[in-house]
Amino acid sequence: MENTRTLPIRGVLTVIGGFLIHFTIGTGNIFGNINPYVTSYIRARSSSTNVTYSETIWIPTAKYVTFGFLMPVLGWAEQMLPPKFSTLIGGLIFSSSLFLTYLALQHSLLLSALTYGAMYGAGICMAYPGAMKTALKWFPGRSGLVTGIILSGVGVGTIVFNQVVTAFINPDNLSPDETIKDDLFFTQTSLLDRVPDCFLLLGGVCTITQLFAVVFLMSTPTDKPTDTPTQERNSEKEVNKSHDEDTNQDEKPKQMYNSMITSNRPNSASSSENDDGSFTPLQVLRSKLFYLLWVIQSCVILGIILVSTFYKTFSQTFIKDDHFLALAGSVGSAFNALGRPFWGAVGDKIGFRESLTIVIGVFGTAGATFTLCEYGGKVMLMIWLCLLNGSYSGFLALMPSLIVSLYGQKYYSVNYGLLITSHICVQLASALLTSQLKTAIGCHEILYIGAGRIMFSFFLCCAVLVHYRLTRRKEKKFNNKHTGNPVAIRL
Repeated sequence: MENTRTLPIRGVLTVIGGFLIHFTIGTGNIFGNINPYVTSYIRARSSSTNVTYSETIWIPTAKYVTFGFLMPVLGWAEQMLPPKFSTLIGGLIFSSSLFLTYLALQHSLLLSALTYGAMYGAGICMAYPGAMKTALKWFPGRSGLVTGIILSGVGVGTIVFNQVVTAFINPDNLSPDETIKDDLFFTQTSLLDRVPDCFLLLGGVCTITQLFAVVFLMSTPTDKPTDTPTQERNSEKEVNKSHDEDTNQDEKPKQMYNSMITSNRPNSASSSENDDGSFTPLQVLRSKLFYLLWVIQSCVILGIILVSTFYKTFSQTFIKDDHFLALAGSVGSAFNALGRPFWGAVGDKIGFRESLTIVIGVFGTAGATFTLCEYGGKVMLMIWLCLLNGSYSGFLALMPSLIVSLYGQKYYSVNYGLLITSHICVQLASALLTSQLKTAIGCHEILYIGAGRIMFSFFLCCAVLVHYRLTRRKEKKFNNKHTGNPVAIRL
């Protein structure tokens, strides 16, 4: 209770605003649930009459490829704009993409991929980093927990929008009534009529929520000292003081490294530009660890894509209850939402590398055994979706926190954007994989490929953790014998 009283009110409101922004981003994560409706509608009502599920995978692919391309670029633009302004612009862009999808679905798959895919991804690039970075400045000593709370908005949004979409489009719990090869499609007129209208509903809800959320985003007192009351400045100092006393293990080597570098840097002007210890994007690109994290990110994201996109398509082959599948997806999304602040807090407590290794191991194991759900029925499917969502949500919460811990907050938008470029290769590979091989090898093998990549990233994480432990021992020798190189602790 004593710690709660010292929390800055404006900082708490900023976290709430970031949560609401990410709540609306959850509309992009419902594609696995809405995919059967969208694909069936495009086949029946647009010029793309022969489209299949292996082709509609290009809609989320377009979103993530655009996200990967533009995140570093728009990250620089976000550095020059006030957080409220950049977040508002991004939110309005991806809300507009939902409105335009209403028209795009009636024409072709290509236009749908441009609106619900590429345009949506471009909007997230602007909306995502501003709210996150602003909140982290308020609570620098709790980056994992704050990141988890804000990102849990995506999971909560997925829960809500999954139920809203299913209740709106399929209130009568109709099942697919057309089978072509191994794919099931809806042809009922009453259901198909509601599909484009659903995107108007989503667009309206997102627009209102974003306008409300942007009001909550507030800069820290250090950003606007003249506009901040004395009491709030004192509150911020108390938070920063407690942060210094409870420094994470990941931050200690960072302070040692920064002091060593700045003391040996000949140009005092250049050192003042980076006196907060943040790494510039150029310095990040020179870090060997960054490329290892890039590979880990790409492997795990591939598994997330395959599971989230095909879980309902696969489940429909042995469960003929559309409302239950939507409910299972929503319950899994609840674990997705709760898992993010939970794993963020665990990362603050035991370390981000250790936590990351655990969640990837659990995610890979659950993914490798997911196809057994057809023998376990509804109960097993519900449990496995909870395991999958609860574990990969931890990865999504811990990786941004690890980037902040390693490279600092100042260039977070750009540095994390460099990591997000892994989505380009992953999305193209997954789209080509599913469109070319799904018919030949089936859903089971596609899911096995995703699980295999996750387990590969698990072994890479183990290697990173072992290397970190060894370098920690070298740090102790350096402290005792005044020899060694602490740079390796971080990089």
